[in-house]
Amino acid sequence: MTRPRTRSRSSKGEAPAQSPDALLLRCAPGLARVLRAEGRYTGVLPPKARVDFLWQRNHDLLFLPKPPRFPRADELRVAEEVHRVLAFGRYKVSAHQLDQLAQGLKRRGKRWRIAVSVDGKQFNRFDMGRWLSKELGRRGLRIDESAGATVFVFCVEAAYYICVREREAAAVRGRDKRRAEREGSLPPTIAAALAFQGKPKDRDVILDPVCGSGTLLAEAGAYAPEAELYGMDTDRRAVKTARRNLAHLANTSVEPGDARELDLPDGAVTLTLANLPFGKQFGDADGTPALYRGVLAEIARTAAAKGWRGVILAGDGEILSEAAEAAGLAISRQFTVRVRGEPASMALLERAS
Repeated sequence: MTRPRTRSRSSKGEAPAQSPDALLLRCAPGLARVLRAEGRYTGVLPPKARVDFLWQRNHDLLFLPKPPRFPRADELRVAEEVHRVLAFGRYKVSAHQLDQLAQGLKRRGKRWRIAVSVDGKQFNRFDMGRWLSKELGRRGLRIDESAGATVFVFCVEAAYYICVREREAAAVRGRDKRRAEREGSLPPTIAAALAFQGKPKDRDVILDPVCGSGTLLAEAGAYAPEAELYGMDTDRRAVKTARRNLAHLANTSVEPGDARELDLPDGAVTLTLANLPFGKQFGDADGTPALYRGVLAEIARTAAAKGWRGVILAGDGEILSEAAEAAGLAISRQFTVRVRGEPASMALLERAS
């Protein structure tokens, strides 16, 4: 996918006019456009509002200079972090910005630590941290590495964003209902991205045939609380974990079962969400093609004749494409994301015409 360049309306050395409520959103690499779509869907980001895309090594960033409001607790589920931007610009932080920054931070507390991340050659992380610590110290703030509050500074090429973090992914409404973790569980923000792209509705019958600890179904349920949720997994311990994690949702059923032999009638499902495991998780390290073919064939069999959607995350996009074609499914969109540092393919499926 072609990434648009970051745009700026200020010239070198000038601080742009800025809203005190500018936001910076962080998400997993590859999900910036999904997060923008979610922002527009919720109204946090008006359709024609300016959005700047920025790219870090381990995150995508979205800069919203003039959002109409701060996101509610159940919004922007794809975001890993939501930051309030106190100062931003290009090349050089002005004295006026430093004065305003110090005043804003004092209202929140006097002891702060500074965390700087740099992508590009314009800024040096250590120099920026030392310089900002000195300038804020001169303006009456105590900069202390042991402080509980943090000022985050994101430098991407010539642009800088000085922020305070307002929300992390775990604070999103409903995620406190998760009762048990399981090694290798899908991060909830990735699960939210899959679920959001499936456009879940309250009248949907939603299936995750490899549900693990239930993260995908939990996120789908957050978007569509009245939907029917069905999960299956070969691991009975995972089934028990998923049942605990989904206990707060109505119309939910999680049972032991093989994704290649689903105990569901033909055409029963309107939305299928899945994070496909690798073959080794089924006892065959070289079995990924056969596994994908078997799972996709059952997904196709249980897919409703009209209105069905599927969103799949897989380790091998090429094998997934071949399995989808063999099952009579078409991929309408496919792109790469990074999950815990590893590349994966996210695909949106529909019935082939």
